[in-house]
Amino acid sequence: MRFLDQVESWEVWLTLACVLFFGVYFYNKLDIENMFKADSPVPVHMGGGLRDAGPLPRITTVFIPDYVYDSLQRDSQFKRYLTGNHKYVLFFTYPGCPYSRAFKKAFKYLFAERGFDEYYRKRIITVGRTTSVSCPGGHDMNCATAWVYDTCFGNLCIFNPLLRQVVVDPSQNARQIEKLLETYKEW
Repeated sequence: MRFLDQVESWEVWLTLACVLFFGVYFYNKLDIENMFKADSPVPVHMGGGLRDAGPLPRITTVFIPDYVYDSLQRDSQFKRYLTGNHKYVLFFTYPGCPYSRAFKKAFKYLFAERGFDEYYRKRIITVGRTTSVSCPGGHDMNCATAWVYDTCFGNLCIFNPLLRQVVVDPSQNARQIEKLLETYKEW
């Protein structure tokens, strides 16, 4: 018996309606105007140019706990982000992740063309899907490494060691980076 003989006509119409509905929905989401521009700093799936960002939602400022600084003698992996005179922008990502490509491209553009390297140092850290986090000595999880991963993994973080604070952006929206960096450059 052939497959088409088993298909009811209502199933065909339902499938066609779903394809049409989702086709129109996703077509409207595409930024056709900016899609093929070579100078677009953000890939199409991230929605076009960097200047399109709206207000900064869900941004929080977190104080870095004293135990993090107390642990720096035995746990110095993130010491440069927590001490010194420079603000650091830190982002963790997986290899091959589309967000990673968008952030890398946005960072490259913003730091090369917009001069944010005067205010920040940037670091994108690629981690494996099975990366485990532990503190030196392994007795507890009260160390700088564990705190940085817990606070910044899945978020974009801006460290200000002079204020002992971190700005945390959970949006993973590459279009928001320019506005975020502009807002906190004098912080």
